[in-house]
Amino acid sequence: MFTVEAGLLEELKKPAGDLRNKDVFAFRPFNATGIETTRASEVFAFEKAKGAGKDAEEEWRRVKPSVKDVDQAKVDDLLARLSNLRAQSSEGGQAKTGLDTPVLVVVATFDEGKKKERVVFGRSGSDVFASIEGQPGAAKIDAAEFDQALKALDALK
Repeated sequence: MFTVEAGLLEELKKPAGDLRNKDVFAFRPFNATGIETTRASEVFAFEKAKGAGKDAEEEWRRVKPSVKDVDQAKVDDLLARLSNLRAQSSEGGQAKTGLDTPVLVVVATFDEGKKKERVVFGRSGSDVFASIEGQPGAAKIDAAEFDQALKALDALK
């Protein structure tokens, strides 16, 4: 028999959803190397690539549906808005989350292309949910923040 601090016992009593990581994405704007979004039938993909010239910095460019130069600040805005999405609560299942008919699917590549994550977003009424690959259930996220991420994506079309 042994004793433990009372605070540890209180932590163990918390529901599993309270202990889950609240970040929807693991990537951050500074370590992202690629992002692909699917919204309805529209697919947009962006990659970070070394610019032309000896001292050129890495720059984002659109690679799908066609190759195009993009405003770097707008890509940074999209990445920041996506990477800042956080779970407000966890749902045990995916029923009534809208995830069966996604409004957005995001695949992000980061850490020099070594890591990849896929998140599916669904809408049910005024609520927005995210299904994070490799995690059970769904996360409810702030609908207004999600809508701002969609606006940032629209600005890159």
